Amino acid sequence: MKKLTALVLALLLALSLGACGSKEDSSLYGTYDLYALDYENSVLLAGEFFSGENYITLKSGGSAEMCLENDKANVRWKMEGEKLTVTAADGDMVGGISNGILTLTMDGTRVYFLGKNASKDSLKAVTMDELLNGAAQEAIQQASQQPANSEPAAVNTPEAASALPASPTAVQQMWNGWYYGCIDLSGCTGGWEAVNGLTFDAAMHVELDADGTGSLIVYDPYGAFAVNPEHNNRYVVINCHADASYLYGDSGTAFDRDINTADWRVVRNQENPDKLNVGSSHKEEDGSKLGYDFTFLPWGDRWEKETYQQFIPQFAEYLAKLDEGWTDPFGGQVTADAPAAPTGAPSGGSAELLGNSPAKLDINDRGVATVCYPADQFVYDDLYGKLKNEKTGVGILMDPMLGATNLDELKASYAEHNSDEDEYSLVETTVNGYKALILKYSDFLGATMRVDIDFGGNHDGWYGLSFAVSGDSLKDCDTELVWAIIESLELVK
Repeated sequence: MKKLTALVLALLLALSLGACGSKEDSSLYGTYDLYALDYENSVLLAGEFFSGENYITLKSGGSAEMCLENDKANVRWKMEGEKLTVTAADGDMVGGISNGILTLTMDGTRVYFLGKNASKDSLKAVTMDELLNGAAQEAIQQASQQPANSEPAAVNTPEAASALPASPTAVQQMWNGWYYGCIDLSGCTGGWEAVNGLTFDAAMHVELDADGTGSLIVYDPYGAFAVNPEHNNRYVVINCHADASYLYGDSGTAFDRDINTADWRVVRNQENPDKLNVGSSHKEEDGSKLGYDFTFLPWGDRWEKETYQQFIPQFAEYLAKLDEGWTDPFGGQVTADAPAAPTGAPSGGSAELLGNSPAKLDINDRGVATVCYPADQFVYDDLYGKLKNEKTGVGILMDPMLGATNLDELKASYAEHNSDEDEYSLVETTVNGYKALILKYSDFLGATMRVDIDFGGNHDGWYGLSFAVSGDSLKDCDTELVWAIIESLELVK
């Protein structure tokens, strides 16, 4: 009996030791915040590609919560040796955890989440601008065939240096030039029904200045659809501005109708970053509707990885032009008739306008955001939460936007309540990378420029910030100094 009891106890002890050995490592529990992702041969900061909250929280018992762009879901996780598997409703994601960094492969892209003890330095992540600037410097060094730190072959005098052309900015390198592709027509009804489902060739030319503003023109290179030879068969003529992520249409026409700026945001394809896509639609007074989507690759690309080439009518002729050495669809004969420089977009006011020691102001004392202003020109009126310039009469009222209000609702409200005022205009743009609206109008009380900035997520109940600038005229409101104050915005929470 004693032997049997001893055997049972030994067996129970062995089982208990085996159970302890299979337990999860509790040191892995906790929240890991999305930080970076692989891009070609570099690691990029994920903030340029993901908005809102992005994290994964590992809990005991194999349960976890994953949140991507504010979309939360319950998932499961397990560690098998060094292999981490996260199981979601749409399948498994595999990765690992090392030194507080959780990696997962999502849709073919490796992404990195940082735990509380992880070091950002170990990833060496960069922004898109830093990546492009690095590539640009490398190209310049290769072209000159000189090491980065070597002495120049000849001494550049100040006069000679001033005569050298300015190097293209990263945004200019990213966007400027010719593109070739097509326009797909879909959802076309009424007077446009005859072209529904058809595809035509298209060519696009982008020309941005160093400040990122300029023009975008899309042509029908063969006049098969947009037949207006006096204007080089143009589909689209747009004032635009760009950053490292998007090319934004600020104003202009598509098919001789005013563009919908909400739709005209040219994006890069995630699978092929060289490929650009944009689409929109408009409705005629008689109810007819035209829907269109443009797809482009840089001029010179032979679309060898794109099966879509078979649907472009004159694709063979495009290849023939490349073989003949053409650098654009018109053999250098096109006259762009580019529109005037865009109005309504931020001017990029220099921080020097704020003075050597600008005052710093926490908006609404909530810590939502902070701005800087020149204390020798503006004073802060605590009663009204307003910056005032006693000399010019310009006032800048700053308030967090209500959480229930978004940019689309503001846009509709402005169209309903302000569009009848004098000098009314409404432009969609970006400020410091955030989506924004710029409203301008004047009435019997004076002039107003309102800049509404969307932070892209909930920050203690606030979703953005409004700058309401008032003055005697719009010229008083829309100044480089005012924009320098607005562009000093930093999001704290």
